[in-house]
Amino acid sequence: MTRILRRHLAVAPLVLMTSASGALAAASPIGTWIDHTGRGAVEISDCNGALCGRIVWLKSAGDREACGMQIIGDVRPASGGSWGGGWIYDPEAKSKYDVELTPLGDQKLQVLGYAGMKLFGETMTWTRAPTDLTRCDQSASATPEATAPKARSETRPPQPPVPPAGAKRPEREADAAPGETRPRQSKQCSIKIDGLGELIFPCLKGE
Repeated sequence: MTRILRRHLAVAPLVLMTSASGALAAASPIGTWIDHTGRGAVEISDCNGALCGRIVWLKSAGDREACGMQIIGDVRPASGGSWGGGWIYDPEAKSKYDVELTPLGDQKLQVLGYAGMKLFGETMTWTRAPTDLTRCDQSASATPEATAPKARSETRPPQPPVPPAGAKRPEREADAAPGETRPRQSKQCSIKIDGLGELIFPCLKGE
């Protein structure tokens, strides 16, 4: 019985190691991760069979122009539970590098950026972002443009009809310029005289 117990104790660590390896292998880089600087978050998702990553959160408002930028692309499953064969872009250096992604459980992601040889690459550890992360690509919609106030309608008095072209406008005392008084037009009288026709002359007072 002692031999059987010893055999079980010897096998147990191997089982635990195999289970841990299987858990790591089953983990996926897909999700949203805070990068190693804590200044940004990258969402890694499936893009036509390969993994790609875009910036979806930025700590500083001065970096908002980078929101939505793709910095990871063409990453595919590799051996040992890692993902590679793709590229990663460094916005500060404005350069592309080879990349290898290795999930470290469910909350950590190891990101290896290198140029040709992994030995001289840089290893970074990203942390899974909280579910309530405020994404920069899903900010509140812009405030609708303010509409110009409508012009206040003014009530104007009815205008007199415009006389036809060529018609003589009767003179009125009201037509005089300010400070000027037009003489009131006198009454006209007429008389017919044989051989001379009709004569028109101002009427005398009292007529």
